[in-house]
Amino acid sequence: MHIEADVVKEYIENSTQVVIMAHRNLDLDALGSSLGVYYLCKTLGKKACLLIEDDQHEAGVARSFSELNRLKINLQIKKFSQIENKIDAKTLLIVLDTHMPNLVQNELALQIPNIITIDHHIIGEGNRIASSYEYIEYEQSSSVEIIIELLSHLNIYIHPYIATIMLAGIFIDTNGFFSKTSKKTHEGAAYLYLCGATLKELQYLLKEDIEKYNDRQRVISESKIINNQFIIAVGHEHYLYDKEDLAKISDTMLLFNQVEASFTIGKIDTDTIGISARSLGNINVQMIMEQLGGGGHASDAATQLNGDTLEGIRLKLKSIINKLEGGL
Repeated sequence: MHIEADVVKEYIENSTQVVIMAHRNLDLDALGSSLGVYYLCKTLGKKACLLIEDDQHEAGVARSFSELNRLKINLQIKKFSQIENKIDAKTLLIVLDTHMPNLVQNELALQIPNIITIDHHIIGEGNRIASSYEYIEYEQSSSVEIIIELLSHLNIYIHPYIATIMLAGIFIDTNGFFSKTSKKTHEGAAYLYLCGATLKELQYLLKEDIEKYNDRQRVISESKIINNQFIIAVGHEHYLYDKEDLAKISDTMLLFNQVEASFTIGKIDTDTIGISARSLGNINVQMIMEQLGGGGHASDAATQLNGDTLEGIRLKLKSIINKLEGGL
């Protein structure tokens, strides 16, 4: 299955302007895919902007914006309030890295009359964005991988640093090409290298705080294995984690002998607890997360819960696991 590059091109060419929007709390996949589409629109001669409401960014995204400014790469970044009065009947909205209305940067933007949705997450049971054209393919590693298909088919130039940001998006979403990786993923990375992406700049984008690293190691050391196949780690009570931190812990625990599925529970804000779930493919963690109100991929899923404790959620998760065939 491939995205219809010529269809997307036609929508862009027939628009008066293009608004590009991803999910709230931008990560490098959302940013990288957004920047790829931005370059596509500009190459096709269309006025375009990134719609970003986030006031704060995770470390890799913040570094990306800082370096883009230093390199004087001119990007039009707007809030919805700045473009609301300029929307017309031929304005096109391209939504990336999510298909769920409640996750986008600003739901008011969904009133734009023409919408393209491009995503790599499994379609859940909730509402999804009403689109003129959508391409949602959960078997692809990342939204960046999908956008590379567009760019390569249409022979679009990308600035080398943009290519590096896009490569970082793939790197993180595949845990360093360890999971959800296919021939397409490697071909996409090769395309980005041809555009000038560099490992040196990638390493800077992926640098992290030593205290966060040390805390993750402590959480991993305190993890508990269940029935030799499952492992659960619980974050520390008074520590707030980025969703990326929880994912990194789960990804690391998959490297342990006999472990087939890993789960990390931690507070992501004062009222919300997140779970990041990972699998090598033999256990469907999406089905487990759905029982806790979440979703995702069979090998990469998550959920967020309110009104409970870390220990309470750990016990609920353990109970679900124990009911599975082969559980305790």
